[in-house]
Amino acid sequence: MDLGVRAQESSLKSIFGPSERLCMPPYQRSYSWTEREAGELLTDLLDAAETGTPHFVGAVVLNRGTEEGLLEIVDGQQRLTTLTILLSVLRDIESDPSKSAEIHALIADEARPMLGEAASWRLQLNHMDGPFFRHMIQTPGATLRLDGESGDSDSQRRMVQNARTLLKRVKVLSDADRNALADVTMNRCALVRVVVNDKDQGFKVFRVLNTRGKEPGAHDIIKTELFQRSKFTTEEASFYSERWAEHEAALGGSAFDDLLRQIRSIYDKSSKGELITGFLKNVIPKITARGFLDDVLPRYVAAYKIITTANLDTGPHAKLISDKLNQMRALDQTSWRAPALKFLVEHGVEHESAPEFFTKLERLSYIIMLVLTDRDQRTKRFNKVNENIGNSRTLYGRGSPFNITKDESRRAFDRMLGRFATFGQRRSMALRLNAALDGGFTIAPQSDATVEHVLPRNISEDSHWMITWPDPAKRREQCDTLGNFVLLTNKVNQKADRLDYRAKKEVYFNGGGGQDFALTRDLVDQEAWTSEVVRKRTERLAEILMMEWSLA
Repeated sequence: MDLGVRAQESSLKSIFGPSERLCMPPYQRSYSWTEREAGELLTDLLDAAETGTPHFVGAVVLNRGTEEGLLEIVDGQQRLTTLTILLSVLRDIESDPSKSAEIHALIADEARPMLGEAASWRLQLNHMDGPFFRHMIQTPGATLRLDGESGDSDSQRRMVQNARTLLKRVKVLSDADRNALADVTMNRCALVRVVVNDKDQGFKVFRVLNTRGKEPGAHDIIKTELFQRSKFTTEEASFYSERWAEHEAALGGSAFDDLLRQIRSIYDKSSKGELITGFLKNVIPKITARGFLDDVLPRYVAAYKIITTANLDTGPHAKLISDKLNQMRALDQTSWRAPALKFLVEHGVEHESAPEFFTKLERLSYIIMLVLTDRDQRTKRFNKVNENIGNSRTLYGRGSPFNITKDESRRAFDRMLGRFATFGQRRSMALRLNAALDGGFTIAPQSDATVEHVLPRNISEDSHWMITWPDPAKRREQCDTLGNFVLLTNKVNQKADRLDYRAKKEVYFNGGGGQDFALTRDLVDQEAWTSEVVRKRTERLAEILMMEWSLA
C-alpha cells in the first residue's frame, strides 16, 4: 500500500547525490539563520568529529516536482543552505585538489561546455537569492573572496556573514581536524529524508514535525532521567515537576540547556561528547538526583540569572560586579560563565573576594579572547579557575590561574594593534574601551550602541576618502583596527555611514549623541583622519587597556 510518504535515514552525501537536485519553491521564506545558529551547527559537527559519532540534524521534507530528478524543499531549507555554505568553505580551503573536488561534488556537477551542459547545482535557492548564492558561495573559490561583499538583502547578508564566520573558524583547524570535519559533514551528518508526492501532503508532514509538540530540549531529557533515578512517589513527582517548570519559565528552554552545559563543565573537566550523556555520567553520580534537584539546581538558576542579566541592585560590590559581568557578556564566547556561576553559588555576590574575583575573571576572559583561538585551550584555562575557587590562597596567590604571562601580555598587545574582523569582537572591544577611557562607563551589551568606522569599510571611487586614504592596502589594514572605532546609536550610525570626516564629526557632536560615549568624545579635538592618526590612536587605546588590566 502506497501512503504517499517515504522516509529513510540519509547522509548529506546521499541527500546531495548526483541523481537529484533540490530547489526552493517561491513560497519558502528566505535564508534566516544568523551567526549563532550557523556557529552552533559547526560546534555540533566538530564535537561529532572529535568523538567519532554521527550528528543528527533533523528531518528534511521534499516534494516530488513535475521535472524528473527535481525535488522541492518543504522543510529543511535553513539547515541545507548552511551545510552548503560549510561545504563551500571546506572546499575552498582544501589544498588537495582531489579532496576539494570530492567536496564540490556535493555542491554541483562541473559544467561540460563541450557537451553543451551547464553546471548542475545540488541546491537551488529562490529566484531572488539563487544567483547571489551561486556566485558568492557555491562557485569554487568564492568564499575566499568575500571581503567588501555584503549582499542586497538581509538573507544575502546572512549568507555572507555566516560564510565568513565559518571560514574563520575552519581556517584555524589543523589539517587532521579539518579532514575529520569534512568527513563527518559529508558522511556522518544524519538526516531523515521524507519524500512526499504532492505539496498538500508535504505541508501536513511539515505541521506534524513542527507544530504537534516541540522537539525535547536537553533539559527535558535530563529531567526525565533525574525523575526516574529519584524514584519519586506520585506526589513528589508532581511537586518537582512544578519546580522544574518554574526554572524553565525563569530562564527559557535554550538558556536552561546552557545552564546545564555550564554545570556539566564544572563537574566534568573534559566536557567532551553529548551534553546529556556527559551530564548523567559525570554530574549526577557526584551529587545524587535528589540532591541536585533540591539544593544544587535552584542555586545555579539564581546565579545564572545574575550572570546573564548583570542585574544587581544592592550590596557593597553590586556596581563593580555588574560592570564586570556586562563587560564579559559583550564577548562572543561564553566559557567565562562556568567559573562565574561556581563562585556565585559557593560564595555569593557579597563575599569579600568578589571584587577581585570578577575583576580578574574579566581580564582573563578578554586576554583569552585575544590570544587563544583553540577552544580546548580556552576551556583548560577556565577549568583551572574552577578547580581553585574553593582555595583562595591558590586562586589569588603566586601561581594563580588568573595570572597572565609576559608572553601572553605581549601577544595581547600585538593583537590589539591588528584588525578585528568579526562584528562581535569589534563591538566587545569598543564597549570595553568606552569603560576604560576617562569619563567613560560600562555599557550593557543589549544597548543600542553600535560600532561606527570613522574611515568607512566601503567607499565609492568619487569619495573624499580616496584623497586622504589613496592606498587600498592601508585602508584594508586599518579600517577594522581599534583606532578607527567610535560608538554611536544605530540610527546615528546609519546617518554618518560614508560621509567625509568633517561631515561625520558634525553628525557625531551636533545632536548625534557622540558626546555620550567616551570613545567618540575622544575625537572632539581631532581635526583630520589619516593613516598616521589611526595608527597612533590604535596604539594609545591598546596601551590604555593594558593599563586598565594592570599589564603595562
